[in-house]
Amino acid sequence: MERAANTQVAERMNQAFTLLKKQIPDSQIVNNLGEMFGISKVQAYRYLKQAKKNNQKIPVPESSIVFTVKLPPGVIRRIKAFAGSRGMSISKVVQTALEDFLAKTDHVHRKEAG
Repeated sequence: MERAANTQVAERMNQAFTLLKKQIPDSQIVNNLGEMFGISKVQAYRYLKQAKKNNQKIPVPESSIVFTVKLPPGVIRRIKAFAGSRGMSISKVVQTALEDFLAKTDHVHRKEAG
């Protein structure tokens, strides 16, 4: 059986939370989640339990797509080493670095325009 992506997990927990707020009985929520998402009652109950624990909706993360770039081997080695030393994925390191770079670039462009 395939694991749900983070986006799917958030959507399922948020749906469970929405149904909880409508004061729908737990057994009906479990059935509804099963029908809506094609999941087992055990899985649906886990989402319900987590929704109760969170006691609020959680942010739905933006889905990711594959984006291929060419980088020199030395840069790749440094990224892998950095990711490993921080317990991060290579994708997360690159995402964070690009977001920081783009935020700085946006700031510079706003200063130039203003």
